[in-house]
Amino acid sequence: MCYFTVFPKVNECVKVYRKPRALFTVLPLLLLYFSFPLKGYGQALSLEHAVQLAIQHDPQLKGNAHREQGFKAQSDAATYWENPQISASLQNLPTDGFAVNQEPMTQFKVGLKQQLPRGDENYYTQQKYKVMGEGVLIENQVREAWLKKEVTLTWLNWFYATRRIVLLDKEKALLTQLLDFTNSSYSQGVGSTSQQDILKVRLALLSLEDKYVQAYQQNNEAKAALSKWYGAPLEASLSVTSSIDFAAIVQNYKGDVSAFLNDIDTAEPFTVLQHHPEAILFQLQSKIEAQNLNIAREQTKSKWAFEASYGYRQDDENGMSRADFVSFGVQVDLPFFNQSRQDASISAAASRMSASETDFRLKVNDLGSKADVLITRLSGLSERKALYEAVLIDETKQLSEAELTAYTNDTADITDVVNANLMLVKVQDDLLKIDVERAKTLAELAYLYLPSHINLSSTE
Repeated sequence: MCYFTVFPKVNECVKVYRKPRALFTVLPLLLLYFSFPLKGYGQALSLEHAVQLAIQHDPQLKGNAHREQGFKAQSDAATYWENPQISASLQNLPTDGFAVNQEPMTQFKVGLKQQLPRGDENYYTQQKYKVMGEGVLIENQVREAWLKKEVTLTWLNWFYATRRIVLLDKEKALLTQLLDFTNSSYSQGVGSTSQQDILKVRLALLSLEDKYVQAYQQNNEAKAALSKWYGAPLEASLSVTSSIDFAAIVQNYKGDVSAFLNDIDTAEPFTVLQHHPEAILFQLQSKIEAQNLNIAREQTKSKWAFEASYGYRQDDENGMSRADFVSFGVQVDLPFFNQSRQDASISAAASRMSASETDFRLKVNDLGSKADVLITRLSGLSERKALYEAVLIDETKQLSEAELTAYTNDTADITDVVNANLMLVKVQDDLLKIDVERAKTLAELAYLYLPSHINLSSTE
């Protein structure tokens, strides 16, 4: 009697001399293993779409647009002088009669006063707000890159939990079939099956239930965490795609993962990451502190004010005309008497500027160190993936085939067949973990290098 195996050699005919009842027990078991489908939950949410939706609905990016407009308006406002002052007064009114034409000194006076900026203070204030507006644009770059990373990591957690459940379903199907077989063998007294064997399989199924609880908890937590980026819970029917799109992680790099990794390998991290938006923010803060230093220096200069007034006098009691008066004046403050305070302000501003420059270097060092760690981690994960795909997967599949062949030739037990396939499930689970970790590491590297390359290209 001839049967076709369900392994890759689908056209290989295997002679079976075992009892048909035993074969009918194992074949559904293996067919379940190799044909177990991914449960459908409706429309699938891809990684690229998840990132796009998060950026589109992010309130901070929308708020930054208003902040940028605010700094632009403040920069425009800083170019103007202070408001002119107008005054009106009735001067030298006699108290013995309160008549405006009684005394020649009585007059109605209208004055206008205009204060000028202290040195170039307005110009430096304008430049400071311009830099602050540029900082909002850089903050947008940081926010978008951070959103892409965080959404990717959360999406990958959801993906792993979903695929983990599929593998658990395969494992459960195998253990269930094994329990049925051991129960049948024990009740019929076939072979050396004991009650201890049944208890071992039941214990494995109980342990599997705990794995299910953990996997579903991870699935629900990841889905709930993903929903916070959209401001509303995800639909229950929404599922995750069945594979990881690595190109979507580096989509700003023309979606070419190989080119991205090659450029990372050939680049010097501490040089490239000087252009990361997180580092640029410290450079901009240094520019802001430089303008604050200039403003502090301008405080040592005098502040001028000009005024003019017109005094109107009525004719005297006899009708004789009286001349009106015009006055001009200049006011200037004397900042020379508080020089110690001004020197202290200048020193404080200079210290803040130097501290910002130091913070920039520290940030670049921190980013470069993280990049080195991630590159090393990705290299190790890639080596492990190659090992699994080139050796372990094939070896475990060959073991499964060999156990099935031995079983059909009556030289092995059904337990050996099931255990071999359980081992294959474990290897697939390990490979799934490696793929998810590689994707997470790539997302971390994309956060570091993609915005850096964009800023570096714009400066060349």
